[in-house]
Amino acid sequence: MKKGRVALQRDGFSVDEELDGIVSRRTGGTVIFVGSTRGSSKDGPVRHLDFEYFGPMAARSLERIRKRAIEKFGVEGISVVHRTGRIPAGKRIVLVAASAAHRDEAFKACRFVLEQLKRDVPIWKKERGVWSGPDGGKRGGVGKRGRPRNAGKRR
Repeated sequence: MKKGRVALQRDGFSVDEELDGIVSRRTGGTVIFVGSTRGSSKDGPVRHLDFEYFGPMAARSLERIRKRAIEKFGVEGISVVHRTGRIPAGKRIVLVAASAAHRDEAFKACRFVLEQLKRDVPIWKKERGVWSGPDGGKRGGVGKRGRPRNAGKRR
């Protein structure tokens, strides 16, 4: 069993704890990506971002991506943590960490997971009143129960 985890959570995360969870005696290189809320965009100041996800489907999708990266790049461990809810400017949103015997595999696995996450996982971001999802499309407003319109519908 390879090391690491997948988590969708409201609370923050510790980079050190995530790193400790994927490093082993076989690890020669570890790559960590941490994404944060920027305080500005092309449209002006940003005080916070809101994130919602489509329940178990998002977690299953992240786990599939994690397993695919482990197989494809032969890494020792991968952790993926994505926060949900309202995240203020300057705070951490997402962490992708990969450990491997050699740095090249760790870099490739980390990038692969991040790109697949952004493209395929049903997580929506709301900035300045507009939701955007994994396909990069914009959706103004929300549907019933405060979820982005078309939440969970795959295209």
